[in-house]
Amino acid sequence: MAIKVIKKTVNTDLQSELKEIYEFIGNQKNIADYMQKSLEKYKGLNAIIDDHNNIKMTYDEVLAHITSFASSLQKLGISPKDFVSIFSENNGLHFICNQGIIKTGACSVLRGSCAPIKELEYILNHSESKALILSDYKILNSLKNIINSNKNLKFIVIIFPKNEKPSDLNIPVYTFDEFIEIGKNNNFIKPEINPDDNLTMLYTSGTTGNPKGVLLSHKNMLSQILPIEYGLKITVGERSLQILPVWHAYEMTTQIIFFANGFHLHFTTIPYLKDDLLKYDIDIFMSVPRIWEAIRLGIYQKLKQKSKAGYFIFDFAVKNSIRYKIHKMYCEERTPNKITNYNFIMRFYHFIARSFRKPLHIFCTNTLYKKIKSLTGLNFRASFSGGGALSLQDELFYDAIGVNIRIGYGLTETSPDLTLRHADDKNYLCSAGKPIRGTEIKIVDPETFMELGIFQKGLVLVRGPQIMKGYYKDEQATRKVIDKEGWFNTGDLGWLTVDNHLVLVGRAKETIVLSSGENIEPLPIEEACLQSSYIEQIVLVGQDKNSVGALVVPTKEALEKCGIAVNDLHKGVNLSIKNPDLKELIKKEINNYIKLKPNLASFEKIKNFEILKEAFNQENGLLSQTGKTKRNMIFDKYNDIISKMFTEKK
Repeated sequence: MAIKVIKKTVNTDLQSELKEIYEFIGNQKNIADYMQKSLEKYKGLNAIIDDHNNIKMTYDEVLAHITSFASSLQKLGISPKDFVSIFSENNGLHFICNQGIIKTGACSVLRGSCAPIKELEYILNHSESKALILSDYKILNSLKNIINSNKNLKFIVIIFPKNEKPSDLNIPVYTFDEFIEIGKNNNFIKPEINPDDNLTMLYTSGTTGNPKGVLLSHKNMLSQILPIEYGLKITVGERSLQILPVWHAYEMTTQIIFFANGFHLHFTTIPYLKDDLLKYDIDIFMSVPRIWEAIRLGIYQKLKQKSKAGYFIFDFAVKNSIRYKIHKMYCEERTPNKITNYNFIMRFYHFIARSFRKPLHIFCTNTLYKKIKSLTGLNFRASFSGGGALSLQDELFYDAIGVNIRIGYGLTETSPDLTLRHADDKNYLCSAGKPIRGTEIKIVDPETFMELGIFQKGLVLVRGPQIMKGYYKDEQATRKVIDKEGWFNTGDLGWLTVDNHLVLVGRAKETIVLSSGENIEPLPIEEACLQSSYIEQIVLVGQDKNSVGALVVPTKEALEKCGIAVNDLHKGVNLSIKNPDLKELIKKEINNYIKLKPNLASFEKIKNFEILKEAFNQENGLLSQTGKTKRNMIFDKYNDIISKMFTEKK
């Protein structure tokens, strides 16, 4: 359905913001030139520390390596507009490889080395990459047959030459050090790179099984720099901790901004995160919800193991602080929902309640919470969490103990940031923040696409210079999400508050985003499970959770096998069936049949499920006339069951 754009009064602030952004883009022209000028400013300063790979570099060394890497690419036949793939996890050398590609005018294609081999094969072929950069020989061995049959690749670069090198490859293989040496002996020829040229291609999940290549331009990335610098309140020379996958737009964008501001970047991995938070005196780092969930649970677990009394004291203090912060939020009218009772009586009530809890909160802030933060390395200036919504439980916990976590919202297709809770603003819990500079957001009716008012739930549409060029080789998919006037359909549901904060409440499209940031397409998994003779219907759940869950409707055969009479299902008020034998049967069926889903990733496995009494049908409004499940209505009806499915014990 075509998107109907409602014309509004011109926003003068928006116009001035866009003018500033486009002037910046015009002055910088491309990311390569911007990084060249930025890195030159900080020669001699420490740039990279990656103790886990024995890497330490200053800014002048980083710039020299980028130039040498780009020179080698040119020497070996890489031209502007070519595609060059990097299959590697985040590390201290990834930025050099990526910026080296960009400096030649080529387009980097980024994916993690832990992705399924079939997915990497598709990306390599779909992008028609001319060169391939891999993390180590292990992934090279896994891709050996695919590489030998590829007609586009000219050479391979190995960042860390670990494990055994395969001997039967039909194209040259260079180590990172060898590649840098080639570049040192060749002069770099600066290409002409325009703002609309391809910068990078990042792949996101597709409903047909194959991922879609999201093309981002130099203009897209440059448009993010000023708004994010403003929102993060960046100070030149700060220290950061890098842990996120660099093949996410979120991490790639912030790395560019950090290097451009003379940051000292420390690289870590999940197993070393807790140690490195204590080891490095960091100011800022980018994160995802799962990190905060794990740290919170770890704090409670250690307290419980050390002293039950200490555990209960801390838990009591946190609950008091949470209530204090909630009353404070009401007093300041920082609520994400429409409140009609902001009258004198309610304000007075919240003021009194807040005042009652304030002394204990202040005492704990200066003693207990201060010690906890010191022992866990949480004394940074701010962390910005993206890639999924932070749970309300985590938001309240960290706000209560004084850890400054801010939320950003965006998609790969939007480079990625659309909204942000600014670092020094009052924290507006449960919102995704305000639109960043130069960005328009409106809420429309999902059926008619007519614009809705504040606090009215609808489809989130966005417009701005960060919107992608399109999906590579897929104009039809591009037209489905970007209309003629530049509005991008996010597929998310939400509303805007009176002060323009965006509150997200679900997804109109079917993709599930876990708290780790991984995208899951439910249909292929559901279709695999439906091959079981014991599963009548199944709907995957898990948006913003740490794993995938499912709502399952059993077949009559399954009920009979477990001795359950259909008529008995109508007894009682419970919406789910509590039968151990049926639970075990369905669990075995899910585990057996989910394997039929091609290229099943570990995070796609169903960890929790509930068995429902009632099937989805047209009579109860959970099935459309064309037989499609109405996911959002199912989620609403079974909200309590879904919540309990993911309830954790401290």
